[in-house]
Amino acid sequence: MLNVSAGRFIWTFFVGYFFCSMLNWGIAEFLLNDWAAPYFEGFVRSGEGASAGINIVKMSVGFMIPLFVSAWWFSTIRTPISWVLRAIYVGSMVSLAAFFGTYTFISGWGNVNWWPLMVTAVCDMGSIVPGTLLIAWLQTRGTQTSA
Repeated sequence: MLNVSAGRFIWTFFVGYFFCSMLNWGIAEFLLNDWAAPYFEGFVRSGEGASAGINIVKMSVGFMIPLFVSAWWFSTIRTPISWVLRAIYVGSMVSLAAFFGTYTFISGWGNVNWWPLMVTAVCDMGSIVPGTLLIAWLQTRGTQTSA
C-alpha cells in the first residue's frame, strides 16, 4: 500500500523521471559515450539505427522501469525513518539488481567485456539514486515521515 496518494505518486514519479532521464542522458553524452563506444563495437546500435523512434521508446521504457520500481518501493516502506536514507537504500538496491545484474548477464551472453558494462552500470546508478532522492523529497516534502 502506498504511503502517499496515487496522484502525488504519479506526479512525483514523472518529475523524477524527467530529471533522472536528463541526468542519465547528460552522463552518457558528455562522460561515457566517447569512452565506451569502442568497447561496445558490434554489440550496440550506432548511427541512425540507434535513434530510430522505436529504439528511443525501448530505451526510455527500459530506464523508466527501474525508477518506477524505486518510486513504488520508496512509497511503500517506512524504515529507515530518514527519507534520505530510504531513498539511497531503495535506489541503490534497485540499481544493483537492474543494472549490475542485467549487464553482468549481457557480458556473459553477448560479445562485450564485463568491466565497461560495470562502468555503465555505475553511471546508470548515478542517475537512479538522485532520481529516487528527488522523488522522495517531493513525496515527503523533506520531512522525516511520509506526507
